[in-house]
Amino acid sequence: MSTGQTNKRTAYFDNAKFVLIFLVVFGHTISPYRTETSELLSVYHFIFIFHMPVFILLAGYFSKNFHKKGYYKKTFTKVLLPYLIFQTVYTFFYNFIYGVDTYSVDYYLVPRWAMWFLLSLVFWKLMLPYFAKLKPSIGMTVSILLGLLVGLFNFYDGIEDFLSISRMLVFFPFFLLGYYLSQRENPFGLLVTPVGRVLSVVILLCTLIGSYYFLNDTQYTEMLYGTKMYDSFSDFYIRIAHYVFAFIVSFAFMALIPSKRSIFTGIGQRSLYVYLLHGFFLKWFFTTDYAQTMQTVSDFAFLTLLSIAITLLTGSKLVDIVLSKIKGMKRLFRPKNVTASSK
Repeated sequence: MSTGQTNKRTAYFDNAKFVLIFLVVFGHTISPYRTETSELLSVYHFIFIFHMPVFILLAGYFSKNFHKKGYYKKTFTKVLLPYLIFQTVYTFFYNFIYGVDTYSVDYYLVPRWAMWFLLSLVFWKLMLPYFAKLKPSIGMTVSILLGLLVGLFNFYDGIEDFLSISRMLVFFPFFLLGYYLSQRENPFGLLVTPVGRVLSVVILLCTLIGSYYFLNDTQYTEMLYGTKMYDSFSDFYIRIAHYVFAFIVSFAFMALIPSKRSIFTGIGQRSLYVYLLHGFFLKWFFTTDYAQTMQTVSDFAFLTLLSIAITLLTGSKLVDIVLSKIKGMKRLFRPKNVTASSK
């Protein structure tokens, strides 16, 4: 593959990561206000149908070196260690802004806010070498069954949060699918076509409209989070429907991602910074008087601008430069550039 083609594919994935990390920040920003209006709740649910599934799918797509020496050590240093560090930092930060003076080792068993992704990523990477030995059809079937069946284990109060087991299993099929797709040459090529893009726009618009009419109830939120423990057998069928729509909408989203570099491509490369740091800004903002009295349309419009500002700031080169000055920090947390040759 030529350098030009490689750079084009690199930009494609980094552009996707930029849009996704913005949606992560935006989703977290509007989360405390999602029940204020049915429109806001619908947008919130629409985002959660696909933004983490795609993010996780891409994480699986670039998890290909499990057969190489040092894979497990790298999983510890690049994923588990950041989880432990940021779980600790966020715990003390939460205690500070909320006036809590307790601390327990048990906090590491229940991930703080967005930290569930890092802990789940550890488990996904540990599971991958075993599932990679299976045929894709068998591996996907088993992973989906695990995601469906975990909702039955509501005999233990708190299992949905403990070690993020529920989310880890519910979203594992997307990670595994990403790995399987990485074994194919240009698996997203058929999506990025004029016909594919038109169809994808229709799918996304229908999903957004459907979210307003069918997903404007808070009972669906936990299902989209992947933390829902079934209250009735109908929840089992709802999770099946969630998988179907999440897979379809995820691919529709990928079809609309541009392949050319832009001023936002670099932020996609530094999306891990945004993921790890945006919580400090938002959790502080939520404690302010303004955040606690938001009611008007202009207030909610401000949330969009705030999300953009936080994404641009935490994903900026300035943050990269600052962290590079901290001994060991850049090597530990800086994500590698996504390249087509990263197999």
